[in-house]
Amino acid sequence: MKKALLIATLCLRGLGCADTPPGGGGEQPLLTSRQPIVGGAVDTAHAYVVGVGNKSRAFCTGTVISRRTVITAGHCQGSLTRVYFGTSLGRRSESVRIETSRRHPDYDPSTLENDLALLKLESDAPVQPAPLLRERMENNGWYVGPAYTFVGYGVSDGVAGTGFGTRRVVTFPILAVGPAAVGGTPGSIDATQFYYQVPSMNTCSGDSGGPAFLVRWGVERHAGVTSFGDDPCTLDGVQARTDERQIAEFIQPTIDEFEADNPCRADGLCNLSCDVGPDLVDPDCAERRCGADGVCALACVAPADPDCAPRDGAPEP
Repeated sequence: MKKALLIATLCLRGLGCADTPPGGGGEQPLLTSRQPIVGGAVDTAHAYVVGVGNKSRAFCTGTVISRRTVITAGHCQGSLTRVYFGTSLGRRSESVRIETSRRHPDYDPSTLENDLALLKLESDAPVQPAPLLRERMENNGWYVGPAYTFVGYGVSDGVAGTGFGTRRVVTFPILAVGPAAVGGTPGSIDATQFYYQVPSMNTCSGDSGGPAFLVRWGVERHAGVTSFGDDPCTLDGVQARTDERQIAEFIQPTIDEFEADNPCRADGLCNLSCDVGPDLVDPDCAERRCGADGVCALACVAPADPDCAPRDGAPEP
């Protein structure tokens, strides 16, 4: 009974419910899926964060993690056909068609466990990819306490439901890495999730599938995908983990299949010959490209890469 009540409450808020494209056709999670960044600012720095949707419009968020691979939420996967690029999305936004998609084989629509999907693009993304967090998250001070950066195109007002289509960013720490009892909306999270609860800051409708980045060695790394939270986007939220276990079991094998002929794909190994400038090609080389070497690595944030001139998608110096 308790679980049924939770599911009904979440669906009122949810990404899955609110993120359905016009005319239906998208698969809906029973839990409420996450949508806008609440308490954040317009973001021009994360060019590798993209909109995902159909030929009419974007309705979820994703991240380019290899030249032809985008990661998003599993509950968004049902009707995705196109990926959109830019700070603000509209009919004229640059886009690339999706060739195929792969949802996590253990995705559970009733609990949103393993809420991940990978999309293969028909052609190379016009932006550089974001590096993955290739380590295992734990409930300790390395992961619970530091600030994470959350990015998405979702609504900016969780009550009014307004503002979808502009990329926004917010930064705050997480509260727990699963499995853990957390209270709030989910009550508990499993080993494929992590949890946050910060007053006046949150993700919301349309942010589903968007990233949470954690900085390691000066480089922003993809640690999670926005999954679900409370309906008005004011209390808490849950991310699907994209760290070591998910990389080994799902993400890396799928990238290797999608991009088998790409020696510069994300594979955990830096191939410096891929990066001849002006932009990073091999995301595994980001840490080695943060200096003034003629290659702009957008993921270098502490400090920012001096090779990244101010522009849409690059950080201000």
